[in-house]
Amino acid sequence: MKKIRKTAVLFMSALMIFASSGCSGQATVEVNADTKADAKVMVDDFYKGLAESNPVEMTASANGEVNSIFTRDGTKMKQEDKLNNTVFYLFEDNGKKYYLGDNGEPTEEEYTYDFFTNTIDTTLRFLVTAYFTEEDIEGVNYSANRKEVTENGKTTAELTLTISAEQEGEKAEIITKGTRVDDKVTHITATMKNGENSATYDYDFKYEGISITLPEYTIFDPTKYYTHVDSPYATFADVQKDAGEDRHPYMIFEKSVYVITEKDGRLYQLSAEMSDETFKAYEALDFEAEDYEDKTNALLDPLSVVDCIDFTDLAITKETQESYFGKTLGFLMEEGFEQTGYSIWEDGSVAYMEKDSIVYAVDFILPEGFDPDADFEFEDLLESEIKSIKFNDVTASLFPLR
Repeated sequence: MKKIRKTAVLFMSALMIFASSGCSGQATVEVNADTKADAKVMVDDFYKGLAESNPVEMTASANGEVNSIFTRDGTKMKQEDKLNNTVFYLFEDNGKKYYLGDNGEPTEEEYTYDFFTNTIDTTLRFLVTAYFTEEDIEGVNYSANRKEVTENGKTTAELTLTISAEQEGEKAEIITKGTRVDDKVTHITATMKNGENSATYDYDFKYEGISITLPEYTIFDPTKYYTHVDSPYATFADVQKDAGEDRHPYMIFEKSVYVITEKDGRLYQLSAEMSDETFKAYEALDFEAEDYEDKTNALLDPLSVVDCIDFTDLAITKETQESYFGKTLGFLMEEGFEQTGYSIWEDGSVAYMEKDSIVYAVDFILPEGFDPDADFEFEDLLESEIKSIKFNDVTASLFPLR
């Protein structure tokens, strides 16, 4: 009953104008709202279904310059970053979700896939919908105007939402104007002003002729290179005691706890399960407290290892590692490694290089005459000589092994 009354109140303010044009009839309907609640009703109705559109292409621009193009075609997605001139794809294969970048090697990344699935919904939140989820704030005014024109069976609608407030003596205003043809949103323009500052964001939507062709790829299947084995440790306390001062970090997913370690030349992923009581105690810890790490360790160290995965065969062999000594970082790049970071300090230099989802710490000698205090890029380090290379970590796309 409340919903019927709300709708009735909203549309009592409608101004309807009917006109004729030649032999074809034209009808114009205009609806106004001046409260947050009524504006929300209009916004929800106008943008209904946009976030789930499939297939769809969304072109995003800021101040007249195209920033990105997001495309969805079934279970495939494509993201073009026009500012950085990069393209990547997301797709499903045999029930698994993958990310495919410039290197042509897909990695299983369910989180990344699911994140970009919500691209249009995230855009709508940024432009309009998030402003209706907050509690009412005094001094913030909402108004909306929707105008529809129907001619020859085709309806074009425009919805203008205005949110304004006084902020530190200056007027802040967000004006979002959406255009919809029949049941499809085709364009959104948002202008955000704060005093003399202003920014305009445009989004164009396309629904016809959408098709994504994935580049050729070969899926790397890591399950061929690891196996479940008996754990060399009974508890996490044993693992950490073996590590000494270089304690292994705990990685937690839901109630599962993981540690990556190396022992006797073998690489292991060890896992344990938190009881409900331990999990509640862990959730209650203050992340910002100085003793947070100590309290976390006190809870997790006693846990019994319930599963151990040996993934040594995923990594390059010791012999291969040693064969790189004396060669250059550029040589590793030619061998298919990718750098994920590097650090140079007074006593040494290390680069972190990834291959097949394994990250290695590569100690290197700077080229003769290199000035570490000058501005430089990683490309300037490619002639550096490799001193040693050893296992460091696994990438998020590989972890956790199951």
